[in-house]
Amino acid sequence: MTNNLPNIVLYCCTFSRDLLRTVRMAESVTKHNKSKIPFYISVPDDEVDLFRGKLKDIPVTIFGEQEIFRANPKLDIKKLYEVPGGIRQQVIKSEFWRLGKSENYLVLDADCVFIRDFDESDFIAKDNIPYSVIHEGRDLLQATNQFGPERTREHFLADREPIKAAIGRRGITYDYGYAPFLWSAKVWKSFDENYLTPKNLNFLDAILYCGSEFTWYGESLVNYQAIPIYPREQLFRHYHYENQLWIDRTLGYTEAKLAKDYMGAVYQSNWQIWKHYGGKKKSAISLAWRFIRRGLQILIFKIKIIINLLFH
Repeated sequence: MTNNLPNIVLYCCTFSRDLLRTVRMAESVTKHNKSKIPFYISVPDDEVDLFRGKLKDIPVTIFGEQEIFRANPKLDIKKLYEVPGGIRQQVIKSEFWRLGKSENYLVLDADCVFIRDFDESDFIAKDNIPYSVIHEGRDLLQATNQFGPERTREHFLADREPIKAAIGRRGITYDYGYAPFLWSAKVWKSFDENYLTPKNLNFLDAILYCGSEFTWYGESLVNYQAIPIYPREQLFRHYHYENQLWIDRTLGYTEAKLAKDYMGAVYQSNWQIWKHYGGKKKSAISLAWRFIRRGLQILIFKIKIIINLLFH
């Protein structure tokens, strides 16, 4: 990497089902990116024209994802297209650093939305070293313990404990997410040199062992210390489940209020299905029932919140 690179770039790995979300995210970047941080989006090679057409008025560089795969000869491209898309996307995001666009990058998912202005100082602590997102996941664990879904804590540990053990660290189980992720190429390089290469593995092997790319990053950061650690909490308010959104709305947390502590919000695509693009269309009856059921769920959650506020 050369010295004239930007200190940080913005990057999103996406695909056509998330086209509408990607447009919304990209528009929020354009609105709030006050220091004009370079912005990149990778998509499947056969979808490049689709995204370039939809984002023609956005200052972003759109390219085919196989450019990232080709930057690492250890990756088997054929095998990458035999695994589920969610796994492949984790590999793509985690290998972007090999293109040499910057020492640091902010990984935006398509369901991210900026809600206030930002500049480089929000991401870089000093001497071109990014902040590191490190916390214990208490907001998610507490919210789901009270309002569901069940077994969230069990799943939380299952995504983290195996990686912590593989790297060889003991102690507190940290959370290094959620999106957007703030990553340093130096940390990924240290993971490759200290863990993957000695074991004759590539990053796909690591994700197939335990599918949490940001935990592999975080545990490498803490264990190999490739950069100094300047800790930060999550950058965005992340709504993993729809009930979290309606709890916040019931308590009066609008985006304007969230913007005092967060740069943006994430409306998880797993539940915000009405933002899907293309694919099989649901019938009018199915959609109507979906929104009726959603309305009832929202009402039930609001009643539960009010009961808890009054009697606990």
